Order: sequence, then C-alpha cells, then structure tokens
Amino acid sequence: PASTSCATRRASSWRSMRSFESQEDALRVAQEVLAGTMDANLGCGLIRSIAQGNNFPDHLMIFVLLGHEQYDHEHLGMTAESLKPEIMQACRELVARQT
Repeated sequence: PASTSCATRRASSWRSMRSFESQEDALRVAQEVLAGTMDANLGCGLIRSIAQGNNFPDHLMIFVLLGHEQYDHEHLGMTAESLKPEIMQACRELVARQT
C-alpha cells in the first residue's frame, strides 16, 4: 500500500541521516562550518551536543559556552548572528588543534 511505501521511505531516510556523536564528528562539523557548507550556529549547536555526550572535553567547552549564549541573551547584547565570528574562530582553533 501507499502508506507502507511512505513509511519505508521515511525509515530509509532516517537511517541515512548522519550521526553526530564522536569528537571526530565535531572536527568534521567544524570543517563544514569553515567551508560554508553548514551554518555556524547549527554547527555550534551540534558540537555542543557532541561535547555533552563526551563528558565535556576541554577543547570543546567553547562550543558549550557559545551554544548557550546564542539564544536568550539578547538583553546582554549577544545574538546568534553576533556570535558567528566567535564560532568561526572556535572552529578554526579546533581544526588547527587536530592538524
């Protein structure tokens, strides 16, 4: 039936989604942010989640901070848009650390 094929397509699509769990994934996300293939705010949030799932390694803590500051800190002058340069710098430092 049509509903089965739709469900099958959704399941197949779900299985093909990338996982963001390891510190190597954090490096890949940082590289994608720097290449412009991933939005900096999205990448920061993904790396923040990776850090949380890996017991908050020191070299990812900047992403935890920036990920927290991206939203609901407008009264302090911080917005997702205004933090993009800092996120880009954190990504550059993460990539440089791995090379």
